[in-house]
Amino acid sequence: MARRDENNNIDKNARRDINAFDIYYFIKNKKYALPKYSFILKSKKRLISIGEFLKLLEDNNIKNMSINLLREWDNKELLPAYRVERGMIRTESRYYIMEHLDIVKEIVKLKSYGLEIREIEKVLFENKSFEILFLSKLIKNKELLMKMKYIVKNIKHIEDELVSSICNEVKNIFNINDDDFKETFNDKYLNTILNDYKNSNLNSDELSVLLLSLILLSLYNSYDNNSFDRKKFSKQFYSIISGNKTNTSP
Repeated sequence: MARRDENNNIDKNARRDINAFDIYYFIKNKKYALPKYSFILKSKKRLISIGEFLKLLEDNNIKNMSINLLREWDNKELLPAYRVERGMIRTESRYYIMEHLDIVKEIVKLKSYGLEIREIEKVLFENKSFEILFLSKLIKNKELLMKMKYIVKNIKHIEDELVSSICNEVKNIFNINDDDFKETFNDKYLNTILNDYKNSNLNSDELSVLLLSLILLSLYNSYDNNSFDRKKFSKQFYSIISGNKTNTSP
């Protein structure tokens, strides 16, 4: 399935044809490559049949996968497979390499946050900010926005018990995995997000949701082992607010 531009015109040069071209993808902003088929032949890299690959996914505790789903992802060029003709009647079969495993893990992770295929494509193949895409989905949910505003309003009267209650709400709202979140959400990560939105074309409503979201995530990040680190939250809070002043100044 060929990629389409903003005018919905097919770009014939934008196909992710892994048999003919190297396919570049991104995981956590780091660039990787799936080499084209001719390189696989020269390097004698082991090809994995679709059945073997499904077993590999199961061995890596990746659930709810099937051969039909792998075929669908290949057809939509979300997980392009090598197409190889085998046998007397030259039947075309799908094959994978170990690097495909990392891509599947990333796809499953992004899907767990509610991203759709086109949004996952933007993160994987265009290195678009996952956070901006994720938060843009929240913007469309007015009920959620009102709930977030209510939570933030109560931050003015913070007590540990209230923080605990708020953090439980934040965890549910953002579908947070604690291990992943605590590992990635730090000052450097926050600054990256702030820089991303400064370079984006968000309107005032979108910007408000983004700032509210960052404040809530910062609050959650500052609460650990039933203890609220006010100093840590204050530092990140004013980083967010300062970034907003910089972004909105004439």
